Amino acid sequence: MSATLQLSMVGETDLVLTRTFNASPALLWRALTDPAILPRWQWAQDWPMVQCDMDLREGGAFRWVWRTAPDRLMKVQGRFLTVKAPLRLVHTEVFDDDWTGGETTVTQTLTEIAPQTTRLSMTVRYPKPEARAAAAAGGMIPGMEEAYAKLDALFPRLLGELRGTDFRLVATGDRQITVTRSFAARKAAVLRAHTDPALLRRWMGSPDMPLAVCEMDARPGGGFRYVWVMQDGTRIALTGTILTLTDSSITHTEVFDPDWTGGPTTVVTTFTEQAGRTAVRVDITYATTPARDQVLASGMGEGMAGSYDLLEGLLAAGSSAQD
Repeated sequence: MSATLQLSMVGETDLVLTRTFNASPALLWRALTDPAILPRWQWAQDWPMVQCDMDLREGGAFRWVWRTAPDRLMKVQGRFLTVKAPLRLVHTEVFDDDWTGGETTVTQTLTEIAPQTTRLSMTVRYPKPEARAAAAAGGMIPGMEEAYAKLDALFPRLLGELRGTDFRLVATGDRQITVTRSFAARKAAVLRAHTDPALLRRWMGSPDMPLAVCEMDARPGGGFRYVWVMQDGTRIALTGTILTLTDSSITHTEVFDPDWTGGPTTVVTTFTEQAGRTAVRVDITYATTPARDQVLASGMGEGMAGSYDLLEGLLAAGSSAQD
């Protein structure tokens, strides 16, 4: 069972691609249709997906946008014709620059061929033979191979997230990323874990990327500094200032050293408790749109998801004070 993307031509206008994935049909379907997951793998060649709007129902519309250069976007939109989870998805699509000369129809069929192994067959029907020839000869296939490799590597993480957590990361607006996650702990405990340097050190780092420096002056006007050490010895430093701190929210600015994001980033973290469980929402606003897009392409979601898993374990162990 090959995980290599297979390509064939059918008739004059159809391009058929097949690949197997180490996932159940339900998990693969979720990765293909969840707007919080799709941007985590549907990109290649440093082209991050910066907009993913989907109304997943028959007749519903979608719009996807990739940043292909600092000053250039690639945009596609369409509508869903068939939505039969988790086995069949059909949609139309047309690029804003409409290089295909009209709407393309994409049919994706998911077939379970062994436990936790699913074959994806995708038929792309172009409006004319010339459009199919251009797609096959261009960078579409290498780009899809790279994206699908990212997806296969993402499945182990998704299994943990979807079974045990409600972690979500989405791009919002022009310069913002919004992250949400809930924890089985009281709000005071979760807030303390975000402000006590002894606790921060235990969940903001990891065995592969330990937090070597963790300094926090948890008050309005106070500063903080974090330094992570990569496996190759490279250090990543982040400094910031706390603007507001209440029992329900923290607002701070932060900047990396060196400042590769082009200016301070503003982060608003909100804590909401209900029935002994605390929801955390993090709204991150970057100085520029390209900076936000670069962060999306850096694997930030994987890092935050892993850190929050550590925080969940820390809270479950009762290491931070409960009120």
